[in-house]
Amino acid sequence: MNRGLSFAIAALQALIIIATVVGLMIAPLTLAWFIEGDGQVEWILALRVAVYAFLLACGVPIGFAEGEILGIGFEAFFLTALPLGLTGVIVLMAIRIGHRLSAAASLWPAWLGGSLAFGGISYGASLLVADDSVIAGTWEPLYYPAIFFGLILIASSVSGRRFELFEGANGPEAKERIWIRGLFTIAYAKLHWSIRTALNPGVRVGLSVVAVLIFASSALIALGLGFGWIQVIGLYQGLGLSILGGVMVTIGQLAILPNLIVYGASWISGAGFAIGTGSYVSPFASELGPLPALPVFAALPTGGFERGLIFVLIPLLAALIATFFVARHADQLRWEYSTRLSGALSLSLVAASTAAIAVFLVSQAASGSFGPGRFETVGANPLMFAGVVFVEVLVPSFLAALVIAKPYGDASERK
Repeated sequence: MNRGLSFAIAALQALIIIATVVGLMIAPLTLAWFIEGDGQVEWILALRVAVYAFLLACGVPIGFAEGEILGIGFEAFFLTALPLGLTGVIVLMAIRIGHRLSAAASLWPAWLGGSLAFGGISYGASLLVADDSVIAGTWEPLYYPAIFFGLILIASSVSGRRFELFEGANGPEAKERIWIRGLFTIAYAKLHWSIRTALNPGVRVGLSVVAVLIFASSALIALGLGFGWIQVIGLYQGLGLSILGGVMVTIGQLAILPNLIVYGASWISGAGFAIGTGSYVSPFASELGPLPALPVFAALPTGGFERGLIFVLIPLLAALIATFFVARHADQLRWEYSTRLSGALSLSLVAASTAAIAVFLVSQAASGSFGPGRFETVGANPLMFAGVVFVEVLVPSFLAALVIAKPYGDASERK
């Protein structure tokens, strides 16, 4: 694959991703407009909604001027929380493209072509649907999507095994791929030995705890939807939607469902979350005002439980069990450290830091403004969530590591 072809393929794939994501939203909107439209609403409104949702998923803040909906006035506000459902679709498609481009002999043309095309098309779409009542920034629709897509493309094309259409199909490995992987190898080698020896098992423990939190939150929300289906149906009926309108509301809720899973994970950890300024929800206490009229919010845990400690035990037990499970990856700890205490402390600090950084990044993307007024603050507090998870992973991981980080005693034990 030569440079020109790599450039063209990446640019074409960027166009396909944008068309796919925007098309997923605009198709049902167009169907609703065609069947239920009364001629007073132009089709361009459906295109605007789809494009602005796509830009928001790429990290572009979308502002709305002061106005009125259904006779209710609102002040100017910005949407800043990413709809992680749409963002996830973009990320997965970009990763697939990056993996396939890893077979190219030169990667920089693909990175350049993909980033320029993704940013340029996003910017062009924002100009096409420009409206005085919506603010997407002057250049943000250009460089936010370009950087977002470019970073994913770079990371996915240099990591993992090279894509191979069939055995023996690949030529020499791209210099960019070798160079970047070499930089990480050198950086890893330069780490202090105390961090380097604990990095592999510690990262495994930290990410395992985050995965358990996400899984537990998903199960909790699924149970909430299952047992609260009457309330969900009641909220749908209260909105007074048609069948197609209900379909559109459901699609919108699917786009933010991963956000709610992150809020649920914060609730399980004990850090809690907010649905509006001044509100707070955790397993131990709850202070809520009016909730947005979205049926999916009925699945969120919105009240404290007398036995809230049971939920907080989930990350504690996950850290404890995960640390025991990485025993076979902790052999280097047993070689390098002379005491259980120093080895256990190193492993637990890496695990706790990994989990804290992961939940901070995820909650930062999932939280933000969902609307005007008090709904400018929705979601988990990233710093609080990260701090709570750090402590919840540090303590049980340290206790378990005291067992698995036992130094080798004699030569026979080291065999």
